Amino acid sequence: MKRSPCPFPLVALLLVSGLASAQEAPAEPATAPTGNLTPPPLVVAPEEDAPAPPEATPRGETPSEPHPSVTAGALPSARPPPARDPVPRVGLELLGGAAGGVVGATVLGSFGYLLGSATVGCDECLVVAVAGTAAGALIGIPVGTYGGGRLMKGRGRLGATVAGSMVGWGATLLGLSLANSGGSDAPAAVNIALFILPVVGASVGFELSHASAVQQEAAPQARASGVRLLPVATYSEQGPRLALLGSF
Repeated sequence: MKRSPCPFPLVALLLVSGLASAQEAPAEPATAPTGNLTPPPLVVAPEEDAPAPPEATPRGETPSEPHPSVTAGALPSARPPPARDPVPRVGLELLGGAAGGVVGATVLGSFGYLLGSATVGCDECLVVAVAGTAAGALIGIPVGTYGGGRLMKGRGRLGATVAGSMVGWGATLLGLSLANSGGSDAPAAVNIALFILPVVGASVGFELSHASAVQQEAAPQARASGVRLLPVATYSEQGPRLALLGSF
């Protein structure tokens, strides 16, 4: 039986190599070469605005609540818009009707006089001038009244204004016939005052149509803002049912 050679020389060789590697000096770390390097310039950081400290509330006082930027009266549907005073509008209607009648009568009366003088002669030119004056007054009074009412944001109609003026002209003619009947003429002031009735009638017609237009515009809003109930019939597992469907 053969014996294996002794491993002593191999163990000794390993020990010697381990001691030699342990005695070697460790490698020095690499250092960067030193040169003339200038440091970067220093930058001053901007100072941030510090928030203002809250105001101290004295003892015994409660902090005031913030007020809204919009008042309650300015909010829609908070309160209905105030009704406009009709007195300035009516005054401007009367003034516009009187001015329109005077201007229309003057313009068409002068035109009729000139036209009659050139065509039928001076004997009948006054008849044409009177006809032109009457036509100018008939046209000018309702147009002036309508313009004055529209200038004051009125919503009247021109047809109603013309109808009111015609009623006023009828009242004027009736008043003239009654005042000058009985064999005695009425004073001139009474006859002149009766010619105000067409202006008053035109203003009344405009105001009546204005009130009607305002009511027609307000009626849909009132119906839309009210409570509406509708009967509803349905059928379920328990049988037929009848209910009410409401909208606000």
